[in-house]
Amino acid sequence: MSLLELQTSRLRAGRWQDLTAADLAGLFAPEVVQWLPEGFQAQGSDQARRDFLAAVAQQAEVIGLRAAEGQGIGLLILSYPEDGSKTRNLGYLLAEAAWGQGLASELLSGLQAHFSGSGICLSGGVMQENAASARVLEKAGFTPQPAGGETVYSWCADG
Repeated sequence: MSLLELQTSRLRAGRWQDLTAADLAGLFAPEVVQWLPEGFQAQGSDQARRDFLAAVAQQAEVIGLRAAEGQGIGLLILSYPEDGSKTRNLGYLLAEAAWGQGLASELLSGLQAHFSGSGICLSGGVMQENAASARVLEKAGFTPQPAGGETVYSWCADG
C-alpha cells in the first residue's frame, strides 16, 4: 500500500502539492516549525514553501495530511529507504489548530498499521525542548535514545 492511501478515522493522506497556500502557511507558522530543522524556519512565501518541499521530496516521501472534513492540516515526511536498510527517518508536523486533539497519535498508529509485518523501523529525532512530541512518540511505543541535543525515537514493525 502506498503512503498516499494512508487513512485513519480522522486523517487522509494525499499529495502535498494539493495543499492550498493557506494550508501551507499554517504548516510553516513559526510556532509549528520552531522545533524542526533549520530549513523549515524561513519559508516566507507560498512559492518558497513549495520549492522547499519539492527539494525535500527529492530525498523523502512528502505526504499532505487532510482532516476528514478536507482541510489540509499536516505533512508527513518519510525518508526513502537506503539500500539494505529497513530504517526510515520519520518527520511530521500538524497545523497549530490541530494540536491537542490526538491527531499525532492517530497518525503514528496509522503508520504502525501500514508497516505492520514489514520489518521497517521508523526513527525520528526530537529536540529535548519539544516535550509534547516526545510524549506522543513514547505513548506510541517508540524507544528513546539520547543523541546530543535531541532524542532519537525508534519503532520497528515485526517482520
